[in-house]
This record gives sequence, structure tokens and C-alpha cells, in this order.
Amino acid sequence: MTYVKNFMLGLCLVLVQCCAPVLFQAPSLPLGDRKIAQILSTFKEQDSLVHAIVASGRLIVKKNGSESESDILVAGIRNPFRVKMEVTHPWGRPLVHFLINETELQVLSFVEKRLYHGRIGSSDLSSFFPGGLEPDQIWAIVRGYPILRKHSRAVSLRGNQISLVNGKMGPVQVIDLYSENNLPCLISFPEQGIRVSFSDVDNKDRIQYARKMRLDDPKEMTAMELKLKTILFNGAIPKSVLNLEMPLGFKTIPLPPLP
Repeated sequence: MTYVKNFMLGLCLVLVQCCAPVLFQAPSLPLGDRKIAQILSTFKEQDSLVHAIVASGRLIVKKNGSESESDILVAGIRNPFRVKMEVTHPWGRPLVHFLINETELQVLSFVEKRLYHGRIGSSDLSSFFPGGLEPDQIWAIVRGYPILRKHSRAVSLRGNQISLVNGKMGPVQVIDLYSENNLPCLISFPEQGIRVSFSDVDNKDRIQYARKMRLDDPKEMTAMELKLKTILFNGAIPKSVLNLEMPLGFKTIPLPPLP
């Protein structure tokens, strides 16, 4: 008899739990025009705060199932756009140096003892450098904060998200925001099929920036992650730093022009 009572009591408890109301969080509403304007105004302000950067960190590249990790040193100026990246083994041996001057790209490969030079987007350099990136996207990754692309309108079709659209209402840039502070979380570029995420957000002298950036290019099956250890904004950068010096015995390889 005691067994039957215990069984019935347990059954009642299960039924009560099953019939209890299910709590769920309603999806957030799209952002209003005023809120969109405020957020985009912050983006533009942040864009104007940084004109030079020097940073160091770790670079992790995943491509076609393989993964490599190395140290990286970055120095760059915004106007005129010029960025140099030095990638080395964790124990200090240089691997490859990149110099981007406006739309020109030079790649100094210490493994191949070659200096390649061409334009950003060259498929011949895709094994070294993501070919789909444009100057503003490169700056956004090393700066740790996205740049707004040219657009006709800004709309919000869902909560915590802003889409920048062209005249035909096609999205050129989709901005996903952290709900707690409206800082950029994920930037998607539908025309290119790439995404850039920003995390571990920090603030230094009014400058907002992420310490961790990740680029995902599903078409090329490539993911690149940059984790900053140190960063200095708006310091003086000698001209010699933003140059490439080709060692003796290296061969210069010009790349064919883009179509």
C-alpha cells in the first residue's frame, strides 16, 4: 500500500511539473530610427578617434582543416592608409611580412625567400593573405572596431541588428550588436560572404576596441583570429617602420594585375 501511495504521489508531481507554464524570453523588437542614428553616430565618432596603431598579439589561421598559430606585430596609419604586419614563429623566427599601401600589397616570405607585390585581392596571394578583404575591413580588424560602409539607408529588421542597404535595398553591411551595451558583436558582408566578429571589448581614453577579432570566410574555408596582447593608439610611427626591406638573396615576384 505504501508503494502505491508513493507511486501516485510521484505521478502527481510529474503531472504538475509538466503542466507548469513554460517561461521564455520574447524576441527583442527592431531598433527605432532614433536609436539607429545614435548607434551609427557612435560608430562614426570612434572612427575619427584613431589615426595610428601599434599592437602585438597572436594570430591563428585555420584553412582547409589545418591550423597554425604565430606571433604578430602590427603598425599602421589611417590616412594615407598604410599597414605593416610582421608574423613570426613563437620562438622569434620571421615567417612573413605584409605591407599594405592603399590598395597595393607586398608580401615578404622568409620561407620562400621571395618578395611578392601586387594589389589587394590577388588570388595569387590568397595562401598568405585573405584575398577578399578591402582596406577598410583590414583597418577594422587591426583597429578592433568596424567601419561603416557607404550606404543609402540604415534599417533594423530584428532586435539588436542594423542593416546598411544600398539604393536597391540590398544589404551591404549587417551589424549585430551586444544587447547590453550596443557595441558591435558581428559584422556581416553579404556581397562578399564574409563575417568579422569582435569580442573581449575594452575602452582606453574614450577609444572602444575589441581585443579579439575573428574573420570567417566560408567560401574559402578559412578562419583567421587575431588576439591582441598590447595596443597603443595614436603614437608616432617612424616612416622606416612602415617599409619592407628585402634581404639579400631574395627574389622579387610581380603578380599579374587584377581583371
